[in-house]
Amino acid sequence: MKRFAIIFLSGLFLMQALAADKIDINNAAPEELRRLPVPESVIEQLEEFLLYHGEFSSIYQIREIPGISYAHFLRLRDAVSVFPKREYDETAAKIEDRYYRLESMMNDEGSSEGLVESWIDLFTNPKDVNQMDYYDLLNLPAVSPIDAAAVMKFRADGNTVNSARDLRGIEGISYYGYRNISDYVRYTHDSTRVWRGYLTATIKDFAGQISPDDEGGLMDEIVYNKYPLDQYYKFYLSYGQKLNFGLAYTQSLGEMTPVFDTTAVPRIKGYAAINDISLGKLGRINKIIAGDYIASFGQGVVMETVDYFAPRKSGYGWRKRLTGISGDASRARAYSQTGISGEYQYKWLYLTPFLGYNTRDAILNPDSSFSAFIRMEPRVENGFSGTVALGLTNNVHELLYGSNIRIQPLPQFQLGVTFYESLYDRELDFQPEVVISDMNKYLQQIGNSADAEIAAIYESYAGSALWKKAKAYRRVIGSDFSVSLKNVVFQGEIGVMDRDGKVLNFKDDPIAFTVNMYWEFENFNFLALYRHYDLAFDNPYQRSFSNYARYKTTIFEDIYYLHDDIYGFLYSGASQPQAEKGFYYSTRYQLSRALILNVEHDFWERMADRAKYNRLVARMEYRPVFNYRVRFRQKWQGRYLDNFFTSNVYRSYETILTNEFYLSRFDRIFFDLIYGYTEFSPRARLVYTTSGGASMVGNAGSPSRGIRAGFTHNFNDRFKIIASAMIYNGFIWNFEDTDFRVTDSPLDAFRGWITLYTRVTDNMSLRFKYTVDTRLDQNNIVESYIQLDDGGTLLLVNPNYRLSTNDFRLQIDYRF
Repeated sequence: MKRFAIIFLSGLFLMQALAADKIDINNAAPEELRRLPVPESVIEQLEEFLLYHGEFSSIYQIREIPGISYAHFLRLRDAVSVFPKREYDETAAKIEDRYYRLESMMNDEGSSEGLVESWIDLFTNPKDVNQMDYYDLLNLPAVSPIDAAAVMKFRADGNTVNSARDLRGIEGISYYGYRNISDYVRYTHDSTRVWRGYLTATIKDFAGQISPDDEGGLMDEIVYNKYPLDQYYKFYLSYGQKLNFGLAYTQSLGEMTPVFDTTAVPRIKGYAAINDISLGKLGRINKIIAGDYIASFGQGVVMETVDYFAPRKSGYGWRKRLTGISGDASRARAYSQTGISGEYQYKWLYLTPFLGYNTRDAILNPDSSFSAFIRMEPRVENGFSGTVALGLTNNVHELLYGSNIRIQPLPQFQLGVTFYESLYDRELDFQPEVVISDMNKYLQQIGNSADAEIAAIYESYAGSALWKKAKAYRRVIGSDFSVSLKNVVFQGEIGVMDRDGKVLNFKDDPIAFTVNMYWEFENFNFLALYRHYDLAFDNPYQRSFSNYARYKTTIFEDIYYLHDDIYGFLYSGASQPQAEKGFYYSTRYQLSRALILNVEHDFWERMADRAKYNRLVARMEYRPVFNYRVRFRQKWQGRYLDNFFTSNVYRSYETILTNEFYLSRFDRIFFDLIYGYTEFSPRARLVYTTSGGASMVGNAGSPSRGIRAGFTHNFNDRFKIIASAMIYNGFIWNFEDTDFRVTDSPLDAFRGWITLYTRVTDNMSLRFKYTVDTRLDQNNIVESYIQLDDGGTLLLVNPNYRLSTNDFRLQIDYRF
């Protein structure tokens, strides 16, 4: 008997050892299933079996699934194991299986303002999908209006979503819509309320890219102090689905003012929200928010109170925008609102009023009026040189009120009207000489051909009966719509800015509008968008689709023409889109299980100078086997391509070839080859000297090239290393772990970074990133001589210097 027991235990141990490297098919996450050595079509058939049948009881059940060949079965037999489905808390399972996604959300610092808090809350505290409205679903990541409308129509027909199977079976919902909704919802009502929350602390010694874009410029002329460090702390707390609280503390790199000095830089923001208040037959209050909040409606033409400009923000896919109101605990400090807002619903009528009283950073004029708002990081009271005597921070008070009124008589149709009025306690009078030091260059330089956009800055001199301190105002009103027809959706918004004081007369007022169409299939989608923004539509809360931020190619880019370098933030910190008109389309087509194509094409005209741009980006991903992928990205962009003789013409080419290998335990290795070239119109004065010899400066092109490699290695489920190294020359952009960075070197340079990530406990994680960038010795002096006493000259040895930088980023996350 003893011998039998030993043999049995040894056999059991051997079976466990053999199964240790196999994937537990009944308990595996979707990402683990995709590590199996079979095509994507087989993976989807396995997922459908698990969804509709519950679990596998035997490995040989796989053989019975139609469409799975015997060869694929043999591969699966050697790669998977079958154990009973584990029973544990649904929320804990989601967090454990998809912790990387929660990790990614906590790293978000701007691109999804107002959405991240709600995503994390729903991820850890999912809401009954049968109690979510259209906008709750639409605000989920990568959920399209078509998917949200399909769920609402299913429920409007008297049906209830009782399981993931019901959700997947809804007519009109896409596979990606189902996947993205299912991560954030439950299928039964849970009346229990518990306290949940998280705390995030981020400390770093570098300034983040204010406007992330692969064409973003560098403000190299401005040197930041490394201390005090950049600090951001965020605390979020919720009580079931009923109460939400948020608190944030922000200090940008180099800001040195006291925390509680109200005359200096405000750094603390917070909010409290209460949700789902039933009024019986009178409807319901969906939410009330007191404190800091974000308001965003339609396509962002009239109102979206976020700080960060995002190029080509269409509202689809991962370029989402919030619809409605949300508490704000983000880093945003320039345009977020402080006050009270709420959303009331009566059947298919939604009413969302908002009120805010804010202190803004602005450029003051000697006559006590102000020229314009300015978003600075860091916020410096007297400028970088200390010469802005009138100050730049907290010097204009804004009282803002408005509302969004929306009807949704059908799940597939929405129509809304949004309006707001801002009142200021100073007159708004743009005086260019306050900002620009060389007025002879303003509106005269061919290199700053968009200066007309500066000249179109809004001005106002008027009081208001609503606020005795008001000396200027700004009014904007607009309307938006959304119509879903099966697998296609049409959306648009138009906004009008009142510049003549005649509220109901729009004849002479500037307008801005955008319309789009999105067509969706399982393996194909197509987006077409047109926008037209008048030059005089100067709305500080506009965040609709555009390629460039306001004041691109103006004198605000050239800080050497400005009184203080701090005024360069008028462009580099701009949140508004540039006045453009043009057409954009993008498509994604999965030709086969192994090949995916993406195309983005935009051609537009800048309203300020009629400059015509063209941008085309093509991407291809080839996956011969699941764990190996080849990605190819090619970009062509140009300006004035039909007139190469103008000095403002340029052509830009960029190629990135990536080879990526997915290994066991979610490890990966990648290699990149990067090549780019920007070609300018030849200028003789930069090619030859006045004496006829060759010039040592200037050329007709600017190349860039780089070789990059990196890896991710998971030592276990709680500790991993992510690292990358690059040798480059020229202008290169890159996503480095959780940061977007732009580098530019005229010489060969090395850049490397390493990230250490660990889950200290089930609820606490730590991430530390260190970066180094160093260039070869550089010499900017061609020849240097000194006069000798005997009348001769002596050639000096050319001085060399090496530019080397390093920085770090530390982030700690704790959830409970």
